[in-house]
Amino acid sequence: MSTYGALVKKADKPSYAQVAYDGIKELISNEEIGPGELLSENQLADYFHMSRTPVREAIRRLQAEGLVEIRKGIGTFLKPLTAKDVKDIYEVRKAMELMACETSIYQITDEEIQEVRKNLEDLLRRRQSGEKIKSIDFSQIDGQFHDLIIQRSNNKYIELLMEQIYFNVDRYRRLSFHVSLDLEDSTRQHLNLLKYLEQRDLKKLQDNLEKHLSWSLDLLLKHLEL
Repeated sequence: MSTYGALVKKADKPSYAQVAYDGIKELISNEEIGPGELLSENQLADYFHMSRTPVREAIRRLQAEGLVEIRKGIGTFLKPLTAKDVKDIYEVRKAMELMACETSIYQITDEEIQEVRKNLEDLLRRRQSGEKIKSIDFSQIDGQFHDLIIQRSNNKYIELLMEQIYFNVDRYRRLSFHVSLDLEDSTRQHLNLLKYLEQRDLKKLQDNLEKHLSWSLDLLLKHLEL
C-alpha cells in the first residue's frame, strides 16, 4: 500500500478522542449525564475502555463548545441550560429553517413527505392507544420533519450552521417532552406543516413553521421556569 493510501486508511479510523467525544455527547443526549452532573475522567475512561488521555481531550473539546465547564480543583460538569441559551438557539434555528424552506419546499419529494406523515400518524396512534412514548422516539420523529427541511435546502452554509447547534436542539426536544409537552398537539402541528409542504405553499409553510417554533420555545421557557 502506498504511503498516501495508508494515511487515508488511518484517517478513516476515528481516534480514541473522537470515540470518547461522540460517546460523551450520546450519554448527554440520552440523558444519562444530566445538567450539573460531574463528568468523571476515570469513570468515563472505564466506560469506554480507554485511558484517561483521550477522555480528557474530548472533555476539552466539549468545553470549547460551551457544553461543559471545568471548575478548578473540583471537576468538570455538564452546563445547565439557561434562558439565554434557549432563546439564542431558537433565534438561529427559526432563521435557518424559515430560510431553508424557500428551496427545500421544491426539493422534498412526495415520497419523503408520505414517509414523515406515516411516522407522525403512527406516533399519534400509539399515544392515543395508551402506549408510553419514550423521549428518544419523540425526538427522532419530531426531528425528521425539521431535518428534512434543512437537508433539502441545497445550502451548505445553512447545513453547517445547523450542524453546530443540532446537538442542543435535540437536547431541547427531549426537554420539551419532559415538561408537559402536548405530544398530540405537537404531532398535529407537524402534520399541518406537511400539508402546506405537499401543496408547495411557501407562505403558509413559513407562517405556520414560525408559529410552531415560537410555541415550542414558549413551552420550554414556561415549564423550565427559565
